[in-house]
Order: sequence, then C-alpha cells, then structure tokens
Amino acid sequence: MKKHISVFITIFAVIFCFVAVASSPTNYKTMYEKLLKDYNSLKTQYDKLKKENANLQAKVNELSKKVSTSPVYEYQRDIILNGVTLKYKVPFLNYKGMRFVHLDSILYCFYNKNIAPWKIDDNKKALVIGPNLTPNGGIFLTDLPLSDYYSIDFNPVSNSNEVTILGATKGKNIVWRAYNTQWWDENDSRRYTFVQYKLNGDYKKLNLTLGLDDDTDVGASGVFRIYLDGEKKYESPIAKGEKTKNVSLEVVGGNTLKIEFYINQHYRNLQAFPVVVDAVLYK
Repeated sequence: MKKHISVFITIFAVIFCFVAVASSPTNYKTMYEKLLKDYNSLKTQYDKLKKENANLQAKVNELSKKVSTSPVYEYQRDIILNGVTLKYKVPFLNYKGMRFVHLDSILYCFYNKNIAPWKIDDNKKALVIGPNLTPNGGIFLTDLPLSDYYSIDFNPVSNSNEVTILGATKGKNIVWRAYNTQWWDENDSRRYTFVQYKLNGDYKKLNLTLGLDDDTDVGASGVFRIYLDGEKKYESPIAKGEKTKNVSLEVVGGNTLKIEFYINQHYRNLQAFPVVVDAVLYK
C-alpha cells in the first residue's frame, strides 16, 4: 500500500512540475528561437568579417610586393675626399641593386662646396647649374640662396612682383621688413635687419641698387650698410620717398656678403621695407 502511495505521489509530482513549466513565464521555445536568431546573425557577421579580412590580406600581400621593389633609403653616408672625412653627409637611395644620390649631394662631392641653385630647364633640355647669366655676363645675387637673415615678422622674399619704388615696379629684388617702436632704444638689436649670402670667393664685382618699397610708412628712415666678410664696405642713409642708391663694390675673394638695414629711432611706431634691386655679381 505504501508502495502504491509512493508511486502515486511521484506521478503527481511529475505532472505538477510539467504543468508548472508549461505555465511558467519562461518559455524555452522562445528562448531557443531567439538564440538561434542571434547565432545566425553572428554567423553572418563572422562570414562578412572573414571575407573583409581575406580582402585586406590580399592588399597587404600586394603592397608587400611593391615595397620589395621600391627604392630603399639608406642612412646618410660619410664623404671621404682625398683621405679626409668631410662634415657633409650624403643620403643614398638603393633601387634594384643600384645606388642613387641627390643631385645637390653629388655636386657637393665634385666641387667640395655647395652648388646652388640648379634646375632642370625643359625649354633648353638641359641641367642648369648656378644662376642664369644676365645679358652682360653677370649673375643675379637674388638667384643665390640666402645663407642667413633677420627680418621682422616674415621671411625675406626674392623676386617679388609686388615691389615698387617711387611708383616703378622692380622685378629682380629681395625685400624684407624692418620695424620701429617708440619703446625701443637707439641700439636695440631688433633695429638691425639684414640678408646674407655665401659668395665662396667666386666673384670680383657687385653692382646693386638699394631703396625703400612704397609700402614703407611716411616718415620712416634708416641706414643701409654692406659688409664683406664682416668688414663694412658701404653705408648710406635713406628715407621714405627718396631716390634709390646705386652701388658698385669690389668683392674679390669675399666669402660672405651681408646687406643690413638699420631703421632709425622714431617717436612713433613705423615700418619700413628695405629692397635690394638688380644686384649682379661678376666673376
């Protein structure tokens, strides 16, 4: 009897649990369908990412092939000239078993000094080393690179098409900015603006014209000075509205040419634009 009662109780419990599960808020069929949907969504994303990864890997392989055939930059190498290691170093490119060097560098190797400027002249179908010659056989100073300068606010500009002096446009020029403020004393270093060039002892004579651009403030004035290797070779005062100063100098053996403009002390803020015009060097 007890056995039958026990079996009855067990059957009753199973039926109760089934009813309880069926009536439970947790619907396992719904859960299964949701999980299946999520799985399919993740599988789709995985397949998409797998395809993108394959495409990226193909691109990596393609770029790797290109890199293997591209020029390889080598670190700068020393130059040993006649047994002496120079301070100047040369960057090389290694391409398909051949080494290439920048033209500036190879010219330096040949001449043991900076050769500038150089350019490819498509009209002449030629490599032109150094400035173009003027009609009378000289070269324009403004075709040489600046080796040093001091200007207020902006860098000197070479061969600007906006330079005018007393209404006349000046094509071959270099112009920079000088400034005076009423608070600077007479010897303030900011008054001494300049441009400087390396001549390397290659020239004998220099002709040039000095003036102030028409944008110079009314009342501004100053002094032009020219130095060759630190020695003063020329000095002349100039003011807004004055005619230009024509200068001819011997520069035999000179290495460094410095053209300085000192702006005078004024009792109000003024700016000036010193201009070097048609400066020509002769060998």
